[in-house]
Amino acid sequence: MPSTLSLKKKIRSTRNIAQITRAMEAVSAVKMRRSEEVALRSRPYALAALEMLRNLRGALSDEAISHTPLLEAREVKRELLIVVTSDKGLAGAFNANVLRRAEAFLKDASAPVEIVAVGKRARDYFARAKAHVTAEFFGVGDYVEAKETKPIADFLIEQFVSRKTDRVVVVYTNFLSALKQEVLVRTLLPLSVSTLREMVESIVPSYGRYSELRSVKGSEPVTEYLLEPSAEHILRELVPALVEIEVYDCIVEANVSEHAARMVAMKNASKNAGDLIGSLTRIYNRVRQAQITKELTEISAGAEALAG
Repeated sequence: MPSTLSLKKKIRSTRNIAQITRAMEAVSAVKMRRSEEVALRSRPYALAALEMLRNLRGALSDEAISHTPLLEAREVKRELLIVVTSDKGLAGAFNANVLRRAEAFLKDASAPVEIVAVGKRARDYFARAKAHVTAEFFGVGDYVEAKETKPIADFLIEQFVSRKTDRVVVVYTNFLSALKQEVLVRTLLPLSVSTLREMVESIVPSYGRYSELRSVKGSEPVTEYLLEPSAEHILRELVPALVEIEVYDCIVEANVSEHAARMVAMKNASKNAGDLIGSLTRIYNRVRQAQITKELTEISAGAEALAG
């Protein structure tokens, strides 16, 4: 049977851990809300860019669009897989779910796949698996800024335009609500209006706070514009910006999901710590009661011996 001293030490250390997890839960909740707002602020820009692309499609022939490098769909001989994880742990199954989905994609791929690791957890995982990682990016802050994700977009554009890859796919966690996130596999390149529409609509969560904004779908009728110097020139300038928006959205969604997952994980840890403290306290009380009973018995026996 454990001693009362060791039990008191366990109760004290567990109570200290519970204080830390409660603090981390509160911090993650604040970061999640702020990250949500960061994502929402990007939506008007994304909607405007999407509407511009729709207008350009109406002003250009299918041949002109198909010859735009980032819109060109071609036979897939090589693929590039971007795996978006976090730099830090203590986020429950957040990273494990993404890596499991990435492994499934690699297993089912019909063409050679090169990996781009975004986040230290992805880098470390593929390093242990001795998989070849073409590029790695990490160090994105708690609140993602476009300048932090632009190097990733520039790298992907260079790989696709130079024909080092024929398709760019991303595996990341999409934020639905504080309690629900889902791992998605999305094609980033070649770019298409349908994938852009999905991306823009996914900026607003399906459940919970801000979900009422999903009524704005960006489906307004196409407006006729006078395009100068030419529709082709504007399209060449616009499409790279749209790729940057896509990459930014994926990283932001993953960032919000990471904070939400960590908040839930710390909440569960705090609850488990509370249950453990209760269990240890009951054991402590039983041990202490047994000690007191034993001491009373010894005193009573000693008194009887002296009286006899």
